[in-house]
Amino acid sequence: MFKGPFLDIPPLQRAAGTVRLPGSKSISNRVLLLAGLAQGTTVVHDLLQSDDTRVMLQALRQLGCGVQERNNAWHITGLGGRLQVPQAELFLGNAGTAMRPLTAALAVLAATQGGDFTVSGVARMHERPIGDLVRAA
Repeated sequence: MFKGPFLDIPPLQRAAGTVRLPGSKSISNRVLLLAGLAQGTTVVHDLLQSDDTRVMLQALRQLGCGVQERNNAWHITGLGGRLQVPQAELFLGNAGTAMRPLTAALAVLAATQGGDFTVSGVARMHERPIGDLVRAA
């Protein structure tokens, strides 16, 4: 099917469309993070209701994203890749699906734009290895 060992996709200026995903806290939190980083407002329908998504929504609010629930849909107004809040303490409880991707994104944003973020959770979360996510920035 492909002539090479990989498919190289060029950067996009814009994406639009509708994707219906199964209920998953991992997928829900990734969609929320992408919406929070994007420019403009993303409407998310059928977001999984869980502690993990609740803390991700709260973290996005703390970081300056617009977060509103209307008519069973979440409207997330993203940061456009630019930090609005240069410093924050984010408590993510036991939400590993929020901790890992959010920590990586904040590490990159802080390294490129300046910022000071503390991401914490319950005691067990502090035992999980995520140092590679921070060092990768």
